[in-house]
Amino acid sequence: MAQKITLSVASKEQVTDKVYFVTFTLVSPPSIDFRAGQNMMLMVAPGVNRTMSIASPPSEAQSLLMVHDVSPMGPGSKWTLGLRVGDTATIVAPTGGVLSFVESPRKKVMIATGTGIAPFRSMILDYFNRDGQAKIELYWGQRFEKDIYWKEEFDQLQSRHPSFTWHQILSQPTDGWEGLRGHVTEHMFDREKDMVESEFYLCGNKGMIEEVRERLLAHNVPKEQIKSELFY
Repeated sequence: MAQKITLSVASKEQVTDKVYFVTFTLVSPPSIDFRAGQNMMLMVAPGVNRTMSIASPPSEAQSLLMVHDVSPMGPGSKWTLGLRVGDTATIVAPTGGVLSFVESPRKKVMIATGTGIAPFRSMILDYFNRDGQAKIELYWGQRFEKDIYWKEEFDQLQSRHPSFTWHQILSQPTDGWEGLRGHVTEHMFDREKDMVESEFYLCGNKGMIEEVRERLLAHNVPKEQIKSELFY
């Protein structure tokens, strides 16, 4: 159940020119119970709240990881930029949860753009912490090489768990990029062959979510097997 929580900023790291990782330690209460895929509502100013996904898994109950793209430079972005280690913050959590995994043996196909990857990290780590056996295929679309983070972590997860495969796709890479190019949607539809028997989890920009949902329905994927959350 959602509750008001006091946090302390334990660390703040700029991982790209626009994305920050902020780790909060819970102060009161000292721990939180949530489902992977849920959110937290930040109280960034009087009357101004911002909802962010929890990027850390539920097993890390004494801390919460936030991944924030500050490029919009609205009140939430400015709040994150102004944070310092040791600062206190107030949130309401957990909220949402529409993306949380369905407990089924079906393959789970995840499509993210930009920082829409945040809830998926929590979900994947939690799934393997609980010894989940279903196959997971992750497609993550970004623009440039400089936008990449978590590559080493996802590579290691892929090596440790044969049921997990992930694909980094860049829409505007340099000539030297040797990975996948183009739009994340095209690579997903080219590679996934048994869509009716899979579940789909979408998080990112509105255009991607609308396109993928429409095309999945046209491929006769039941709407109950498509879960999405607009991230920006």
